[in-house]
Amino acid sequence: MNSQKFMNFMQKNILPVAVKIGEQRHLVALRDAFIGTMPVVMTGSIAVLLNAFLVDVPDQFGLTWITEKFQWFVDINNLIFQGSLAIVSLLFVFSLGSNIAKSYNTERLSGGLIALAAFAISIGKSMTQSFTLDSKLSTDVTNAINKVAGLNTDGNNLLVTINGLLPGNQISSRGYFTAIIIGFFASIIFCKLMNKNWTIKLPDTVPPAIATPFLAIIPGFIALYSVGILTYIFNKVTGELLIDWVYKVLQTPLLGLSQSYLAVLLVAVLTQLFWFFGIHGGNVMAPIMEGVFGVALIANMEAFQAHQPLPYLWTSVSFGSFVWYATLGLLIAIFWQSKNSHYREVAKLGILPVMFNIGEPVMYGLPTVLNPLLFIPFLLAPAVMTTVSYFATSLGLVAPVTQNVTWIMPPVLYGFFATGFDWKAIILSLVDIFLATIIYLPFVKLADREEFEK
Repeated sequence: MNSQKFMNFMQKNILPVAVKIGEQRHLVALRDAFIGTMPVVMTGSIAVLLNAFLVDVPDQFGLTWITEKFQWFVDINNLIFQGSLAIVSLLFVFSLGSNIAKSYNTERLSGGLIALAAFAISIGKSMTQSFTLDSKLSTDVTNAINKVAGLNTDGNNLLVTINGLLPGNQISSRGYFTAIIIGFFASIIFCKLMNKNWTIKLPDTVPPAIATPFLAIIPGFIALYSVGILTYIFNKVTGELLIDWVYKVLQTPLLGLSQSYLAVLLVAVLTQLFWFFGIHGGNVMAPIMEGVFGVALIANMEAFQAHQPLPYLWTSVSFGSFVWYATLGLLIAIFWQSKNSHYREVAKLGILPVMFNIGEPVMYGLPTVLNPLLFIPFLLAPAVMTTVSYFATSLGLVAPVTQNVTWIMPPVLYGFFATGFDWKAIILSLVDIFLATIIYLPFVKLADREEFEK
């Protein structure tokens, strides 16, 4: 009776909130924008992973001849990286504008272009790089350098500024949050004006390929000038570029907060909680998962590619590497100890999909969804796996995730590839599976008792 009251309370209070979140048009557009970049992002991720296999792994074992022999392929992978992850903010903001336009039932191509142009407006047009000099320059040399446009030095450091181009560090993962803010701002203005028919209408005899872009001229003009005026005023008032301020005040602190144990644990538990009620937890949590932890993943991938220290401990792929296959522990417990004929039959049918991280046959066939008997382990197993994996990573026992691995990668191999071939990730994955199995085992036996009583 108590369990039924609890279920009724959750369905009455939690379920409607989850449904509203999952259907909110702007969150859906944000989620779909991240998904829309996946073909290019995944290709860039594969390029980084291949270079890890051809450069970093051979370097660990002194097999540098492998790198030398395949240097041509390493160079190709570097080119792929430059056209994918290195410009990920540009890819994302176009996808965002297109998906916002879709949610407002307006022209998608124009929506994507407006968002892309607005983002380019907001990030300035110069790139500055500082270099520390090996020795102090003389006064004459310092004065001569300071007379050259784009160069500045105090004798100890050289500051190089290049104008007239999109700064590379602004269009990578650093620009994600600005892309989200500006993309929404410009696209919503554009879409609302389109829906209000603030458009240039050509005669019906004009072909649609010509008439459609003309419809978008006035809304696009107002949207882009709104971003331009905002960027100009912000720069004059603060002395900073909007994108630098967003990165410093919003993106960096928020990503920092996401790296705490409690934040990671909360995301894991909430995702499972939504799944328990039959709602796709990944879709509901996608704005946080991709907008925060996904950005951390891209930053780690860029640092890994550049052989720099990794900025973040936990990423979106960390969940897939060490947490989301808790259902495998349930199936192992069923095969090991269960005498429940229904459970064993579903386990036989579900084991192959679960080995590729497709858990729906078990979730809806066993079921685990809305099953009071399995509610506790359904939340507890991922929580424990998250805890063990988080602290194993934070203590340096396992390398942080640096690779974007496809979600259908089998457990154990998932963590191995995602950490850039860290063999200790295999051990951690096996420990996680063992813990999930032990947690589910008593409840699987309890299901046997219920079937016997029936």
